[in-house]
Amino acid sequence: MSFSVHAKRVRDRGLPLVRRHRALRDAVGLYCPLGFHGTWAYLSTAGDLRNDEKALLRALEMLEASRTVWIRETEAFAEHRRGEKTRHRRTPPRAQVRYVYGPRWPGPQGKPAMLEEVRRLWTDFARAPFPSIPREDKSVLAELDTWLAGCISTYLANDGSLDAGRRRIVTERAPELRRYLPRLGHPSNFPEAFRYFHALLKMAELVANSLGEGIPGVYSQKA
Repeated sequence: MSFSVHAKRVRDRGLPLVRRHRALRDAVGLYCPLGFHGTWAYLSTAGDLRNDEKALLRALEMLEASRTVWIRETEAFAEHRRGEKTRHRRTPPRAQVRYVYGPRWPGPQGKPAMLEEVRRLWTDFARAPFPSIPREDKSVLAELDTWLAGCISTYLANDGSLDAGRRRIVTERAPELRRYLPRLGHPSNFPEAFRYFHALLKMAELVANSLGEGIPGVYSQKA
């Protein structure tokens, strides 16, 4: 079923609250800009979604507002790309693609939503020990961990802001980590390292996208 059908069920006062709660989860399954768990965690800041109808409706409004902006942004990006192709610029900068389609919360609540998600992910990440990694990649990954984790920690301490130098570190070093990540996945024998650096990468990309206006070449529609 479509997102709009699930949204209609969330608003249907003729349905039991438990079914309306399930309909919201189904809607999140179709639109989850922070991933399912991250999106649901942020919507849960609206209140007790299982037992409070007003909180449930507030959460739906938050989700719909973000989705509306995301649709407008992706349409604007597609139009922009059509214009670029007529000028024979057929490959968009990766920063543009990762901003438009990467992990972020489009719309006016974007910064607090992404800040909240980075905090949520950081709670588990900060407790995790540095994992065993391939010897040949140890120096590079340890350096990436130091630089990116330091920037993320500063971003959280400063309530979602970074100076120009740290912004540059995040936007330049996150793609480098993305290139290394497949070396840790299947059929590699470093699953803990993959989970550790995957979480680090997601946080770094959330930080970069929350500061999207500082990424060269980003094209977006503001709410």
